[in-house]
Amino acid sequence: MSGSSLGRIIRMGRKVDPIIIDAITSVRAEDFRPALAYHFKVGGKRMRAAMVMLSCGASGGRIEDSLKPAAVVEMIHNYSLVMDDIIDRGDVRRGKPTVRSRFGNSISLLVAMLYREVLDGMIQEGPRKNVIRRIAVEAMKEIIEGEKLDLQFEQAGRDDPFLVDHRIRSPSFGLYLKMIGKKTAALFRAAGEIGAHSAGGNALAVGALSSFGWNAGLAFQIMDDVLDICSSQTGKQQGKDIIEHKLGNAVILTAIEYLPLRDKDQILRILASPDISLSQLSLARRLILKTPAESDCREVAKKYLETAKGHLSGLKRTQHSIALAELSDEIVSRNF
Repeated sequence: MSGSSLGRIIRMGRKVDPIIIDAITSVRAEDFRPALAYHFKVGGKRMRAAMVMLSCGASGGRIEDSLKPAAVVEMIHNYSLVMDDIIDRGDVRRGKPTVRSRFGNSISLLVAMLYREVLDGMIQEGPRKNVIRRIAVEAMKEIIEGEKLDLQFEQAGRDDPFLVDHRIRSPSFGLYLKMIGKKTAALFRAAGEIGAHSAGGNALAVGALSSFGWNAGLAFQIMDDVLDICSSQTGKQQGKDIIEHKLGNAVILTAIEYLPLRDKDQILRILASPDISLSQLSLARRLILKTPAESDCREVAKKYLETAKGHLSGLKRTQHSIALAELSDEIVSRNF
């Protein structure tokens, strides 16, 4: 995808910003409004919002009809990010302090709660509210289940009774895919479906864009894992998953299959350490990067990408379906 194409799609996605800002800053408490708007004003590519709009266009609808539904999907995504940063004690996102870092955990929790409450009003004011509400609620349930699994993949760092009793010590790659399917791909799938329904699309369009979104979402999360370990340009802390004791990362899981037992045990011991030092982080990354795990995971992401694009072949070739294919290309080629 060219820089101009990506810029055009990002600008499309940001058409939801006025809708979102207006909705979340309509609270009576004026002193609360800066905290509510902060997360949206520090950046974001609005990729999921753009996907809703492009899916609407690819189904024969008008982009204008998908703005409220696109705002719904973007709100779900950002609601989950604010909650994720609370759970993971995240300090940096998009290269800026997170909501919890800027305003504290208590206010951050209230911000997330208001985001969740705003969603229903957006759905109520948009088209085909019943079907879109059903898809949105189901996606949120899946995201919560995926977050629970992600926490269970952590090897240390929390003493919550449930997690102590249900920690997953030896996850398979298949279980990892189930986790990211719920945590990430479910919302991409919902974006495709909601976009198609916004246009009044037929079952063929809904099915094609649902499958496109699902596979694009898997590719997206696998690449997110690659960038977490291997890139320094993400706007997040490098090696954040290692610092957070996460075994639920495609690159880490792939690397330990290559490493000799001694090195594998070293990584697992680091992940199980109560507090991971910078020297431990550096050692874990060195061990991982000496394996072909990065290139293997990039290949897996590319396969999901090609599968995603294949589902677009049943739709009429238009500027919107072409842009969806370009957007999915960016998912795998990105370095941020």
